[in-house]
Amino acid sequence: MNDIYERNINIRLRQLDAQTVVLAASLLDLHHSISIEIKIDLSTQRIADAGVKMMRVPYTPCAMAAVNIEKIIGFRIERGVNKKIADALGHAAGCTHVVEILQNAMRFAASMLIGVKAGYGTHDKRKKLSEEERIAKVMPYLKNSCIVFKEG
Repeated sequence: MNDIYERNINIRLRQLDAQTVVLAASLLDLHHSISIEIKIDLSTQRIADAGVKMMRVPYTPCAMAAVNIEKIIGFRIERGVNKKIADALGHAAGCTHVVEILQNAMRFAASMLIGVKAGYGTHDKRKKLSEEERIAKVMPYLKNSCIVFKEG
């Protein structure tokens, strides 16, 4: 069987300072090269700043969707944020691929922020804990989210 197409989405989170993390996400395929950078305030879990670069898009009007990125500033990373992103950045005035990148990035950020709440950070304290201790530490945030965090 021959491959038809490939798309890669990459996401990384880095600490900017004690109060802020930067979420960088990109999409790369044969027709697109799009990168997004979001600053997140750790105390509020709100998007403090956001920017998008559309280096390669298949059609000239695609790049016009980049101006919408400012609409997500102030969004809190919580349940329902992906619908808010789709409504703010998708549909007829937006870009499906920007929405796709951001929705993946929000899922990633939500799980990483749980680690921050649990005390993980630049000095990974998990290495000093047993597997059972690590599971117990994040259980309040991930209870029943998967087989590892199954209650009971």
